[in-house]
Amino acid sequence: MGTGRLMRVLHVTHQYAPAIGGAERYITGLSEELARRGHQVEVYTSRATDYHTWANVLPPEETRNGVRVRRFAAWPRRGHTWAALKLGLRHYWPGRAAALAALIYYGNGPICPGLFGAVLRAAPRFDLVHINQLHYSHAATAYAAARRAGLPIVTTPHLHAEQPATYDVDYMLAILRGSQVLFADTVGERDFLVSRGFPPVAVTTAGHGLNLDAFPPQDRAASRARFGLPADAFVVLFLGRKIDYKGLEPSLRAFLHLRQSCPHAYFLAVGPETTDSQRLWLTYGQQPGVVVRGAVSEEERLAALAACDVLALPSTGEAFGIVYLEAWAYAKPVIGAPITAVAALIADGEDGFLVAPTQVQRLADRLAWLVAHPDRARQMGAAGQAKLQRRYTTRQIADIVEGGYTRALRRRRTRL
Repeated sequence: MGTGRLMRVLHVTHQYAPAIGGAERYITGLSEELARRGHQVEVYTSRATDYHTWANVLPPEETRNGVRVRRFAAWPRRGHTWAALKLGLRHYWPGRAAALAALIYYGNGPICPGLFGAVLRAAPRFDLVHINQLHYSHAATAYAAARRAGLPIVTTPHLHAEQPATYDVDYMLAILRGSQVLFADTVGERDFLVSRGFPPVAVTTAGHGLNLDAFPPQDRAASRARFGLPADAFVVLFLGRKIDYKGLEPSLRAFLHLRQSCPHAYFLAVGPETTDSQRLWLTYGQQPGVVVRGAVSEEERLAALAACDVLALPSTGEAFGIVYLEAWAYAKPVIGAPITAVAALIADGEDGFLVAPTQVQRLADRLAWLVAHPDRARQMGAAGQAKLQRRYTTRQIADIVEGGYTRALRRRRTRL
């Protein structure tokens, strides 16, 4: 589609590929698609791949698929940094003291000392700045520099409506108020922003998208063999960082209930381990039918999606949930939690189920229903795949974002 006008765009984000994560995948896919369309896109980001440490492991500069990426060294996130964040979050509300907001800014990171000056110096080369991911500290740094330079600002906050720490700090609210356009991930996020007083004309529902070419057909039997899964098994997949809020433990407990009546069921848990998951494996020990893999290659990730019968990720900390789209790319039904973002994406009973992580028995019942109704399960997966193709491809998201950029530039000119 396109706007017809080529633009010079600076994307500022906390992390960028090869770093993994939903927000990282969003900005990487968007940057590459806009560059493919002929826009001049540069990315300013940290050198990190892990927000737990902000360790500087990536090169300062590189070009990835037509996108120039400039990375800045960040201060490391250590024990005292986490302590500052916890102190700030514990006492910030309701007094909203500026000193506590400063602790939140410091504790969140990434603190990149060179970022502010670099944005300021580069400003004449760009038409606008697009800030990706609100609650990390790069957002406030980029916003301050862009404001001083007089550049239009658009923001994709990826906020979690249920988690005030992702948006309800004064400097974060200032970014939202000062942006010409806000890109909401879901209708639920848009409605939430409007309910908080942001003008509807400034909030556009965009969402995440997939480059479908990156999800080629996979041989199901070969994918299962890769993980040692029987060809005739019913496979429940957990795919993501194994941290408490992602819902690994309730998914495992629901699977163990299912396994009692369905001995051919298997649970495949794929994703980076954390202290949460390490404690979980120690608690439950080695269980029949449970297959665990840590961080895996993209090829193995796709094989896991192709191998499963259902993706179970009842996470309470999603701004969107791009992994649900990835499961739909292989026509798999999904199970998510009924939080604002996920409830706006998954149609309960149509392309997946919504189950709170506290409802372990209900989650087990939904898994058992999918086992008992394989034809209906396939129909649900196909419905999700159709939704993905209809609304959530990278090209469709880029169309929406291009339109938002054009409106931001028009509003800026009108104000001037």
